[in-house]
Amino acid sequence: MPSTSSLKTLIDFAQKQSDASAKQLGQLNLQKQDAEKKLHLLLQYRQSYQAQFQNSAKNGIDHIEWLNFISFINKLDAAITEQRQTVLEAQNNRNIGNEAFLSCQRKLKSYNTLSHRQQRAENQQQMRNEQKQQDEYASNKPVYNRNLPESNE
Repeated sequence: MPSTSSLKTLIDFAQKQSDASAKQLGQLNLQKQDAEKKLHLLLQYRQSYQAQFQNSAKNGIDHIEWLNFISFINKLDAAITEQRQTVLEAQNNRNIGNEAFLSCQRKLKSYNTLSHRQQRAENQQQMRNEQKQQDEYASNKPVYNRNLPESNE
């Protein structure tokens, strides 16, 4: 069984890893949320621009305005596609970070379990030693002869 100090060192190290992993996971969650927010804004902007163009088209538009709309919508669609890819990458990174965090948590829990077992074993050994000392003390106690008649003075 590992010594108490080396187990304590492992627990401290695992706790630091777990804390760092939790911090990293938090950052990855924020990155994912930011990427999703940007995608949502792009989709809203595209929808708004398309609605605005349709209102303008009711009044009639020329060929140049039509080409500009098509060009701009194509650029927006490309940006949306790229942002969707960014969201997927952020989700994958978040999943990887979550697995790393869970792995650190499992390792820390294992070390804590070992520490508790070691502490329990040490406590049991200490109780055995105390019982042994009490038994030895009791067996070495001078025994007074209880069968002697009491003196009548």
